[in-house]
Amino acid sequence: MMNRKRFWLALLIGIVAFGMLTVTSVVAGGQKAASGGEKKYTIMYVAPKVNDPVWLIVKAGFDEAAREFGFNGIWTGADDHTVERTVEALENTIVQKPDAIVVCPFAPSAFNTALRNAKAAGIVVTCSAVDAASEDLRAAFVGTDNANAGVIQIKEIIKRLPQGAPVNLGIIMSNIDSENQVIQWKAAEKYMKDNNISYKIVDTRADNADPNTSVEVVTSMLRANPEINAILSCEGGGSPGVGKAIEELNLQGKVIAITMDATELNLDQVKKGNLTGVMAQNLYGGWGYDAARFAYMALKGEKVPSITDSGVQLVDQAAAATFDPNSNPSKN
Repeated sequence: MMNRKRFWLALLIGIVAFGMLTVTSVVAGGQKAASGGEKKYTIMYVAPKVNDPVWLIVKAGFDEAAREFGFNGIWTGADDHTVERTVEALENTIVQKPDAIVVCPFAPSAFNTALRNAKAAGIVVTCSAVDAASEDLRAAFVGTDNANAGVIQIKEIIKRLPQGAPVNLGIIMSNIDSENQVIQWKAAEKYMKDNNISYKIVDTRADNADPNTSVEVVTSMLRANPEINAILSCEGGGSPGVGKAIEELNLQGKVIAITMDATELNLDQVKKGNLTGVMAQNLYGGWGYDAARFAYMALKGEKVPSITDSGVQLVDQAAAATFDPNSNPSKN
């Protein structure tokens, strides 16, 4: 019991270290726009879970763009990673009439009405992580090729299982209807089918991108299905809980777990051997900096790419010690 108490205390300290937010925070842009006599734009970022360590890395990239390009950057969004609260946050943001909005519409059809309202109000929209249901609802999309991420994950899982062993897979998602995550695990399944890999998707569960929920969900999954020898998680917020469940059940090395996002908390679980690896998405430079940069460019009438693959890479135990989650490939 004490081990779990120490784990959650460390988790709380880690989140505080990133800087606790209210639902809305503001970063004033630098002097670039003011000194040039141009309009100082306001760009608001609507995140699914404003205080989550994954989205705090995105916020840091967004804040850098605000300082560099001289716009007022306002960080806002939901606090629980639910569709309802995120759509509500987007609707509230539209009412404030910013010049541009960056948003992650992770269940695209649910965001259609709000995005149409933003377009009707003349607000520039860029999407991060998950694209809008239709390209005409936004100026640009920056995000991971989720199908590629799923294929990388399942290849690594197969490589690390005993040769010829069937893949008995448990899948973890933040929300069962998160479109990008569905694409991810289905791409992994397609790879196994196409390559005649013996597999079974034993169980699929949601953890609301919450480590407290995740440790309970994964523990329950593994106890109910002892044949599971691999976990493919399509989200990163709950990854510390995935690692903790594996540790508490003494399944390090027996259950191959590849999850998402190279936050400090997640990398710590990789270093300990509880997680086999994490998929590092370009949270800072892609979802944060570039998504805001393209919104600013569109406001100025400059051409922006419709779709940008922000990239993804596997970070295993060997690479975890030196990986920097706050790197910005966009500026290299």
